[in-house]
Amino acid sequence: MIPTQNAVAGNLAPHRAVYSMKMLGSEGGSDIASVSGRLVLEWQGSSCDGFITTQRIVNRMGSKQGNDFVSDFRVTSWESGDGDEFTFSMTHIMNGTPVEEIEGSAERLDDGGQVRLSKPENRDIPLPSAIVFPTEQIKALMASAEAGKKVHTAPVFDGSDMEHHFDTTTIIGKAGSGAPKADEAEPGESLSSLGYWPVQVSYFDPNDVTGLPDYEVSFRFYENGVSTGLIMDYGDLTIGADLVALDMLPQPEC
Repeated sequence: MIPTQNAVAGNLAPHRAVYSMKMLGSEGGSDIASVSGRLVLEWQGSSCDGFITTQRIVNRMGSKQGNDFVSDFRVTSWESGDGDEFTFSMTHIMNGTPVEEIEGSAERLDDGGQVRLSKPENRDIPLPSAIVFPTEQIKALMASAEAGKKVHTAPVFDGSDMEHHFDTTTIIGKAGSGAPKADEAEPGESLSSLGYWPVQVSYFDPNDVTGLPDYEVSFRFYENGVSTGLIMDYGDLTIGADLVALDMLPQPEC
């Protein structure tokens, strides 16, 4: 495993990953005929100062009518080291014009958590007392995988929905070691000495009685927290994301 200090969440290592995105399938009511773009994810921080995640997803999409448009998602979040506080900001830009902004904060309390939205409007959303935020979700998933568990469940709030949290179920596959050739972004050994688990995370709307997930994400989850081979299934649209660049960032000190 990559050496870590007490400031880092478990064995999770600060890193910046760049993924190449493409459409894997479009069916049903989807109007999307093509997808190509980039996803850039940066995760860093410490248990003393909290954990910062930034994401940017830029895709050029083509419709079945022959029209192209550029979708640009920019997301920033901070999570306290103890996992009790979370702040988030998301901007969605279409063809250079902002079309959606979400900002707010969330807190986990003994008798139930709460989200306080400041954009697009002032609004409160109740959360269950067992809620976890994104970094804590990753830490808990890692602990389950290392313990040999095959299923991990948790209610998660990540700031992506203004109506509710998600109930998640993660299926953890058989552990492997040594990065598959396709997982190495560049010649080197950044992942080749590490173990990984294939996982599939299903996200459920707690208010949906159908029992069907809103969407599912599959990937190989490495023991340093890096993910590769992402497949995002939204039902009528499936998008893949392959790692093309990986930079390990300095380990913080408290």
